[in-house]
Amino acid sequence: MKISIRKHCLLGWSKKSNRFAAGFTLIELMIVAAIIGIVAAVGGFSVTQQMPKYRLKGDARTLASSFMLARMKATSSGQRYAIQFNLDAPQGYNLVRRNSNGTWSAETYRRVISSGVNVVSAEDDDATYTAGSNARIIYNPNGSSGTGEVVLKSGAGQYRITLTPTTGRVKTTKESS
Repeated sequence: MKISIRKHCLLGWSKKSNRFAAGFTLIELMIVAAIIGIVAAVGGFSVTQQMPKYRLKGDARTLASSFMLARMKATSSGQRYAIQFNLDAPQGYNLVRRNSNGTWSAETYRRVISSGVNVVSAEDDDATYTAGSNARIIYNPNGSSGTGEVVLKSGAGQYRITLTPTTGRVKTTKESS
């Protein structure tokens, strides 16, 4: 016994009715486009509200990584390295190296703090610095660091990046503002 199914019956139409053969109607396409537009608008609005939070978190992570880079360079080269902050606008920091004559020279590593994020304070061995000044947090060839603490703040919150002087360990904590 052989069973055969006609090809047109699988497609949802038969010779008698050509109802489904035309495709989608204009109204159906407009409804789908409207739904996609609404979902995109809601998603876009949500992302823009979260941007300050992402910028702050990204800057805190980048700064912590920069401290670890300075420590790595100091231990591998046997020279003192530091992260030097410029707390004037635009705020940012450089990786600097201590030369044999006692002066500091800038490496090519420079970072600028994102818009909307501010370095509230930067503390090194000498003092705590705020806007309009410079701070230099130093790493020694044995991996230890000077005293160091940097506070980043935006409308989304605040991060504190702290160095442990004896080990050079970097600790990042989120604080309520």
